[in-house]
Amino acid sequence: MPNHFHLLVRTCEAPLSLAMRRLLTGHAVFFNRRHARAGHLFQNRYKSILCEEEPYFLELVRYIHLNPVRGVLVESLGDLAQYPYTGHSALVGAIARPWQSTRSVLERFASQPDVAKALYRRFMSAADVRQRRPELVGGGLVRCVGGWQAVHALRRGRKY
Repeated sequence: MPNHFHLLVRTCEAPLSLAMRRLLTGHAVFFNRRHARAGHLFQNRYKSILCEEEPYFLELVRYIHLNPVRGVLVESLGDLAQYPYTGHSALVGAIARPWQSTRSVLERFASQPDVAKALYRRFMSAADVRQRRPELVGGGLVRCVGGWQAVHALRRGRKY
């Protein structure tokens, strides 16, 4: 996207804040040297959302990869497979990216890579690009309890 980017990152021992600081600072230094400029490149701190639920993980993958189609940077899902700025092309096998792990996404569809890629393509093409999923919008509490209706039910029971 022209003004932001999305990453789906699995953290290990190193905290996410350290990895993001290195990534964003490194990119800013590279960009500033390349374009003979100085100063901040990014306006705000990154936003992180903890993804624990299995249904949300797949919806998050779909949301991230369909973002260029929703933003009209590419015209269709077919064009998205050749778009260099998304992981979708690596997941479908169109562009090889050795640094990008595709296993954690594809293993949710099938154990055999070719079958998993075909099922992933079907999953992506089943999405309505214009559709918003209200149960997946909002903070971590909203997602972890199952959407806004579940949050409102908790509030009626005096749980906040």
